[in-house]
Amino acid sequence: MRITKEAKKQNRLAILQAAQKLFIKNGFEQTTTRDISLACGMAKGTLFNYFKNKETLAMTLIADAMETGREQYKHRKTGEEHFEEELFLLIASELRALKPFRGYIGPVLESGMSLFQKTVSCEAGQLARKEHIKTLIDILHFHGFETAADSVTITIYWSLYLGILAHWSRDNSENQGETLSLIDYSMHTFTNTVSGNMENRQAVSNE
Repeated sequence: MRITKEAKKQNRLAILQAAQKLFIKNGFEQTTTRDISLACGMAKGTLFNYFKNKETLAMTLIADAMETGREQYKHRKTGEEHFEEELFLLIASELRALKPFRGYIGPVLESGMSLFQKTVSCEAGQLARKEHIKTLIDILHFHGFETAADSVTITIYWSLYLGILAHWSRDNSENQGETLSLIDYSMHTFTNTVSGNMENRQAVSNE
């Protein structure tokens, strides 16, 4: 019997909802795919028709939250923010949306968006990175850094971004104040780097 597109959509949603509840209740590492299958009333094999493994499932939840954060960023921005302020708004908006996943985001990002990956091991993680970087490039262009979005610039930013996420995941300071300070410092550093690269390129082109 062929399953309809709507039924597939509902099954996928049921798996994600069941997984999110179990990850929050029992922890990511303690939750198994069998637990998730039982919670949503599906055979374990059926679950694998939708998600390759537990890591991909969790990364999909996180990627969806990151997308929600970016949508919130778009609604909050006024268009009058300085470059650093807009970068701060983007990251802070994503962190706000990622709050339900804070307890287990570390091991998921290691498998989904790590800098040490040489091959694409998690499509959800790669897509989340791609969409975040796309937003970053839009911000760069809006603030006049048309030539700044090269691979080195992106690597520097992504390193800082993952460092912020790593610190945030275990930040027990009041209202994660340490993380907010880290975002400030990191984006100030990134701004200086991008501005310096732009000035150097303009100087070279004028010689």
